[in-house]
Amino acid sequence: MSPVAVSPLSHRRVDLAPSVPGLVDAVSPASLAMELGIEPGDRIVGINGLPLIDALDFQFQAQAENVVLDVERAGVLLRYELDLEGDEFWGVTFADPTFDGVRICENACPFCFIKQIPKGMRRSLYVMDDDYRYSMLYGSFVTLTNLTDEDWRRIEEQHISPLHVSVHSTDPDLRVALVGNPKAGRIMEDLARLERAGIDFHAQLVLVPGVNDGPALDRSLSDLATFGSRLRSIAGVPVGLSRHGQERQSRQLRLSRTCMRTLPGKHIAVRRYHPEEARHVISQAESWQARFEEERGVPFFYLGDEFYLMTGSPVPDAAHYGGFPQIEDGIGITRHFLDGVDSFVRRSKSHGLPGAQGTVACGELITPTMREAVTRFNTHTGAALDVVAVENVYLGSEINVSGLLSGQDLLATFARRSSPGPLYVSDRMVSQRTGTLLDDQTLEDVAMALGRPVVPAADLSDVARDLRTRVPIGPLAAA
Repeated sequence: MSPVAVSPLSHRRVDLAPSVPGLVDAVSPASLAMELGIEPGDRIVGINGLPLIDALDFQFQAQAENVVLDVERAGVLLRYELDLEGDEFWGVTFADPTFDGVRICENACPFCFIKQIPKGMRRSLYVMDDDYRYSMLYGSFVTLTNLTDEDWRRIEEQHISPLHVSVHSTDPDLRVALVGNPKAGRIMEDLARLERAGIDFHAQLVLVPGVNDGPALDRSLSDLATFGSRLRSIAGVPVGLSRHGQERQSRQLRLSRTCMRTLPGKHIAVRRYHPEEARHVISQAESWQARFEEERGVPFFYLGDEFYLMTGSPVPDAAHYGGFPQIEDGIGITRHFLDGVDSFVRRSKSHGLPGAQGTVACGELITPTMREAVTRFNTHTGAALDVVAVENVYLGSEINVSGLLSGQDLLATFARRSSPGPLYVSDRMVSQRTGTLLDDQTLEDVAMALGRPVVPAADLSDVARDLRTRVPIGPLAAA
């Protein structure tokens, strides 16, 4: 279930389709593309007499009053000459939005999660992207270190906005150490350039205990506070380390030698937060949130849910999150889930699933919260769901969120359990493109091995819908 998929990743993963430039993957109903007869499998090869660069270029060039569109179908070139109003809904989804693949990260972050994962996972998980186009399209975080002058001109000319920027620290020397790239030290200049160009951006700080929290965090927030309304939000998320990463103790898990030179006397291993340290981060954040509330009308600096869950602190209410500007990065997803439970209980009939059985599998971090939510669900519906915490054996017990559980973890936990009903898991465990889990198993593989249905769910409403298809409707359910 996706509300429990709080992630320690510093960059969200994007599953990449094979690159065929301009290949149309889908056409939306009631769209201009459908009206023109454009079909999946066509290739859009040019627009206004120029080759098409990528999906962002299409969005920019196609919003004009006069558009010449070149489409290739089965080796035949079709040309559409259109007079438009300039704000049309084209409804085109490309198989590969960037056409030329993904821009690869050129950094050496000491906490890079991609370098901590074992062999045998989904191939796309090993792609270290740092692509401003994916940042705008999907909210992936980028460092801005690999932008060329041409990239900057294009961002400014085509107003590619918003961008999501991994800042980590505004101290130039410390950011160089955290990003592992000498270009990283100009972050304030880069952000200022985005602001001057009218580009909105969100900032993320992956926090490492004793490294870029405390006074360093105060400096980062003070520096970021100098930006105006183009800075839309700031997030602080705790660093994540897998078992494989800890075992390697390589330069990906320690501050690089650059850090040792720029921060003399400090030899700080990159590690997870202890609860007491996390409480200090929460307290520090609350002081800044009060300041931002006065200055900007919202708390503006939002902590990853893990900080609250690992300390047993109350998760802030929905108003705290100011519209959830970084929910895709796991910021506020627990509150969103809990409010969804409240909404379900208010709008659904009571005792509608008498005796329905099943198991909700979740990561260890969210287990206490999940048990409270499922108890409410059971009381309201008459169901008898169980909640089972799943240890992450595959990546290591330090990784304790639901979205990073694998098929092997599910098998290790449930192979010897004889439980009735379906097994419900977070839909964030499953790739939307490939339908596979982190270790490249499918839910069907796991279901066959366990001898029970394994059902992905976004929330408890999804669980209820699935249970209704399995529970006979009797007099009590219809009441």
